[in-house]
Amino acid sequence: MLSRVQELYTLRRPAEVLGFLNAHPDILPLLLEAYPHVAQHFGPNPAVFLEVVRDPETDDGGQLVAFIRTDLHPAEALARLDKFDKCWWLEASRRSQAPLCIHLE
Repeated sequence: MLSRVQELYTLRRPAEVLGFLNAHPDILPLLLEAYPHVAQHFGPNPAVFLEVVRDPETDDGGQLVAFIRTDLHPAEALARLDKFDKCWWLEASRRSQAPLCIHLE
């Protein structure tokens, strides 16, 4: 499962992302489920980057963020993200409770 995630996503600071994924293995199926939905809304083979983001104000260990890179006009990209959220992500994120966010870059 991890190798498939590494095929689909680009890891920023790979050692940190891999450590986070090892600590939160429940994120792996969600990432695999998410990618086709991202592709459906942002086109085939979207560039998606995984990065661990930590809030310096807390000690919660941070969260994994999937940043979707797109060349779409910002208004169009935001409209597609909104549709992605409504069609799949909001329900999936509630279901999983995983420390994962999906944003535009």
